[in-house]
Amino acid sequence: MALQQFDSGKAEDFAGRLFKSGVDAMDLLSVYVGDRLGLYRVLADGGPVTPAELADQAGINCRYAREWLEHQAVTGILEVDNPSLSEDLRRYSLPVAHAAALIDVESPYSISPLARFLVSGAQMLPRILEAFRTGAGIAWSDYGPDAIEAQGDFNRPWLVRQFGTEYLPSIVDVHTRLQGDPPARVADIACGVGWASIAVARAYPKVVVHGFDLDEESIAIARRNAEQAGVADRVTFEVRDAADASLQGNYNLAVVIEAIHDLAKPIEVLAAIRLLLAPGGTVIVADGRVGEAFKAPGDDAERLFYGGSVFFCLPNGMAEQPSAATGAVMRESIFRRYAEDAGFSSVEVLGIEHPMKRFYRLAP
Repeated sequence: MALQQFDSGKAEDFAGRLFKSGVDAMDLLSVYVGDRLGLYRVLADGGPVTPAELADQAGINCRYAREWLEHQAVTGILEVDNPSLSEDLRRYSLPVAHAAALIDVESPYSISPLARFLVSGAQMLPRILEAFRTGAGIAWSDYGPDAIEAQGDFNRPWLVRQFGTEYLPSIVDVHTRLQGDPPARVADIACGVGWASIAVARAYPKVVVHGFDLDEESIAIARRNAEQAGVADRVTFEVRDAADASLQGNYNLAVVIEAIHDLAKPIEVLAAIRLLLAPGGTVIVADGRVGEAFKAPGDDAERLFYGGSVFFCLPNGMAEQPSAATGAVMRESIFRRYAEDAGFSSVEVLGIEHPMKRFYRLAP
């Protein structure tokens, strides 16, 4: 093989790309600080503020408040009224458009969960390095509150805004059954913090929803979310394995939101879900909208899925052995194989338009 000739221009471009990535990563880390300390909320509710006012209202140190505000203004996240004023007199404000991305967790523009994911993944790097060396996995609960909450909030906007009001109504027979009598029973498998269950219950006032997940912290949050949403009388959550043979069936609909690729035994779980269905029941699965074939270099979506897989999904999926070790990049052909091996008679890709999710309908 001939040695490649060194190209200084390519080296410079590549170094420049990673330098910019580092700057962008620090922007996200600063968003994490503002998110977790409630600084953006103070700015949205009471801005424009001086450093001293932010420190007083948020309960933080004034010097740190000034440094964070100046960084946020330099990076273009915040606006400053008059940069020429002294450092203690400058007033900073949060643009309304930026507030939609940083504060409103149900906004389609919500992005602060991404910062929480970044921090959680970085904190787990020693464990991830060890997993690379040994082939071990990392349990989802080990990632802690940042990852658990971020996962829920990352999917929350489309679940609460569109899942029950747009996506499910587009599946006519499912929509009709969820509206009908006797009240439909819905199983939310690997329910996380419960937003799919809550969305279904809000959209269909008759249905009863049971959510199941193995993570205790997720279930605790899901129960609080259901109470706050006013649907706890029809939505219950349990720490339970969907593959538990004692789980009662006769569900008219089962939904699995962005979880199949995380499972150590996806075929076995899908087979168990099939047995949960009542006659005429159906399964709706939402998972990553990845390309059908590997391409390099890939687009931003593929980069995001692979990044999530390296730091979260593959280690989580390998925490239980033996494991299918799917990872986040579960292409359509892989999912079809899983579903067919689980005994489903058909796999249909639904025509639901979502930039990051592909929706499947499975018939028993």
